[in-house]
Amino acid sequence: MEIVLIRHAETVWNAEGRWQGQTDVALSEKGRGEVRRASERFRGQRFDRIVSSDLSRAFDTASGIAGVLASLPPIERDPSLREMNLGRWCGLLHAEVLAKFPGELTSLQAGTLEEGSAHRIGVDGETLRELAARVGATLDRVISESGEGERVLLVTHGGVIRTVLMAMLGLAGTRRPLVGARNTAITTLEVRNGARVLRSYNDARHLGPHAHEGHEEIVGPSGRAHVISLLGLGEDAPIALPADGTTTVVSRDRRQLVAFGVPRA
Repeated sequence: MEIVLIRHAETVWNAEGRWQGQTDVALSEKGRGEVRRASERFRGQRFDRIVSSDLSRAFDTASGIAGVLASLPPIERDPSLREMNLGRWCGLLHAEVLAKFPGELTSLQAGTLEEGSAHRIGVDGETLRELAARVGATLDRVISESGEGERVLLVTHGGVIRTVLMAMLGLAGTRRPLVGARNTAITTLEVRNGARVLRSYNDARHLGPHAHEGHEEIVGPSGRAHVISLLGLGEDAPIALPADGTTTVVSRDRRQLVAFGVPRA
């Protein structure tokens, strides 16, 4: 089974630098262009299921992709694939969150908030523990409902995708070593006999040749060894060996994984 996760396209609040959480915000003009570019990556492909967050930014992204597929399964709208509930952060700029919730944003970005995962974001939002439970249960359900050999497209949000990978790689409760997924970036998991393996992360090559500019690239299979070392994982980590024609991208200071297993142009 193949699970393909894609983050929604840019919204007007993304463009303004505002926190969205579960607020329903429309795609921007740039975002609609990103949907068209992402759709070309999937043109003529077959998916057995399409499951989308019920927020319009994800559903509209899913609808654009569905229109170019060889198969056309109905888009299932699932509220449990929503972004994290950020409570009173919603609608605020990053600077405003720092002013109104001193230390909270810094702790979240540094990963120290993971250690106190029962802390409720934005006073009345969700906790990291609640988010992980919700997302984990949703992925388990989708996999259990889908058959062997099927391809499933999940259109969701950056926080959801990061949470899936942090849990799968055993990194929950640690620093945040993954650069967040870009708008319309593709992450692919393979499921065999119940075991989940990461095949690609944050693949945004459809957004242009400079999608990951400014970072270091490791070409081909050696990317796996770099990722294992970077994330402090063992050799048995659920990470596939990248193909020869792919690149793995790490931040310039080599402290975060930017992208993995991305086909080269």
